[in-house]
Amino acid sequence: MTTESASSDPEGPANEPEAESASAAPTAEATDVEPAAPEKPEPPPPRDLPSYEAIAAWAAGEEVGNIGILFEGLALKRFDTFSTQIRNKEILPQHWQAISESEVPADEVFDGLPEVSNLRQRYRDQDLARRRLGAMKVAWRELRGKRPGLWSMGDLMAALRRIIQKDLEVDFNELLSGARDLWLGMTVPMGQEQVEILWASIALIRKGTKK
Repeated sequence: MTTESASSDPEGPANEPEAESASAAPTAEATDVEPAAPEKPEPPPPRDLPSYEAIAAWAAGEEVGNIGILFEGLALKRFDTFSTQIRNKEILPQHWQAISESEVPADEVFDGLPEVSNLRQRYRDQDLARRRLGAMKVAWRELRGKRPGLWSMGDLMAALRRIIQKDLEVDFNELLSGARDLWLGMTVPMGQEQVEILWASIALIRKGTKK
């Protein structure tokens, strides 16, 4: 009796699918490629700082340039350095009047002040009045409600310092221009004196500011 061979066409490892092709593995060239370096951001363009002639024209009441750009992004330490230089040049008194720590009056008090009403009538343009008086109101709050009609340049510098220290949102150009217009509109010598101090202070800050 004839028996069938048990090893007829056996299945085994030789008949299993071959392993994946080696081409699936990364090539030597691919492993040698270095990742692209991140692109460096382009430096910001130089700021368009006002010239000394523009500062003088602005102090005289002309709407030229952006004086407030000198204070945008200004660090508190740098502001204090400028303040010291201004005092050392005897542009401002050595000692400023201390700011009262009393509560700030309601905004309606500011809006009803005669000097604020006079500025509002002077501007005529409602949008301009809103911007400038809004900026002055921020400084008024930081001065604990001291009337703008009694402000000196020392008061304005004190308000600017608090605004910078607290990183309050304010348009510096509108604030400075509002104070300038307030002093220009005064009939007493104090107004013209404060404008001249403002002019000299801004010019000194401009001298020490890089683009």
